[in-house]
Amino acid sequence: MIINHIQEAKNYILAEQFKKAKQILEPLAEENNAEAQLILGYLYYGGDEETTSQQAEYWLERSSENGNAEAMMYIATTNFQEGQTSTEAKDPSSLPLLLKAAEKGSAEAQRSLAIMYAHGEIVQKDYDQTMYWDEMAAKQGLAESQHDLAVMLLYGENGIVDIPIAIFWFEKAASEDHNVPYAQWSAESLARIYSGDINPQYTDKEKSEFWRKRAEYLDTVKFRSHPNWFYNGL
Repeated sequence: MIINHIQEAKNYILAEQFKKAKQILEPLAEENNAEAQLILGYLYYGGDEETTSQQAEYWLERSSENGNAEAMMYIATTNFQEGQTSTEAKDPSSLPLLLKAAEKGSAEAQRSLAIMYAHGEIVQKDYDQTMYWDEMAAKQGLAESQHDLAVMLLYGENGIVDIPIAIFWFEKAASEDHNVPYAQWSAESLARIYSGDINPQYTDKEKSEFWRKRAEYLDTVKFRSHPNWFYNGL
């Protein structure tokens, strides 16, 4: 099955056996498999020093043309000529493609839009849009957005303070071992909330100690080096 072949290639990438991964992916990509094309292009970002920016652009363009949202996100955020990538659209002309990727369900693209609206450099600063796109990504399990959305709700950065919902998103981020460092930061925030430091109403020494210990544990966990979408199916 194609799915099993792609999973096998991903496991080779995790083991940094990139040549073996390419041997599996290239025939699938030539047959126009959008996921294989995405992963071949992603190797430029994912640790393979032999993948050039030209190869990455070629495969990501083909994957994007086949409707892959993650490939669209990489194209929209990477200047392949200069070999530079960003957490935001590389220029205003790339914004429509990034928006398309986000609307098609790319959590990374949704996160990118949230950052853009928070920074206000390519688009006008808009915390409503920041919260909207971070929530979209948070619902897909992106720890960065779960954490940042919780911070905004905790401190009312958009004029809205909602500590129970902030706790909900902090707990989502802090409950996954692989989502460090955002998981660790979320656990630390929960320890502070339950210590009564933010609002005495939420004081709970037992919970505060639980999340403090959880934060200490997460500080020992290795950062997961690939994006969330990469681990689908593994």
